[in-house]
Amino acid sequence: MSYQVEIRKITEQHVVSIRTQCHVAELGAILAEILPEVWRYCRNNGIAPSGPPFTRYHGFADDRVDIEAGLPVPSPLAGEGRIAAGTLPGGQVATTTHMGPYDKLPHAHDALHEWIEQHMKNSAGPQWEVYWTDPGREPNPENWKTELMWPIK
Repeated sequence: MSYQVEIRKITEQHVVSIRTQCHVAELGAILAEILPEVWRYCRNNGIAPSGPPFTRYHGFADDRVDIEAGLPVPSPLAGEGRIAAGTLPGGQVATTTHMGPYDKLPHAHDALHEWIEQHMKNSAGPQWEVYWTDPGREPNPENWKTELMWPIK
């Protein structure tokens, strides 16, 4: 798949999320646990998410990844237990869209990283993925749309 990268200015978003570390091979299973837990928190508090779920990548070490996964919300919330309130930053991002299964997302991340290097941009923080397609409603992985966002300066 060919990836087109563009620069966009986005606004800061309030979020509720869970941050954890796991082995890269466990990522799918961990997200399948975290995201429903955050959905339940929102539903139990009468909050409608203001956008699709996300996963932010805070770091990689060997075969482990430090992730934060959750949902954007319309206003700050208190959080509860391991669910924390926070924000996704506003400002300039380099972004690209991946169509297809999640196991092919590394190709999109590689393309975005290569573009940032070629255009001599500097990272302004951790990158994240936004999941526009709910696999529970769209069973064909070829139709899954994921947007990658990388803050730049």
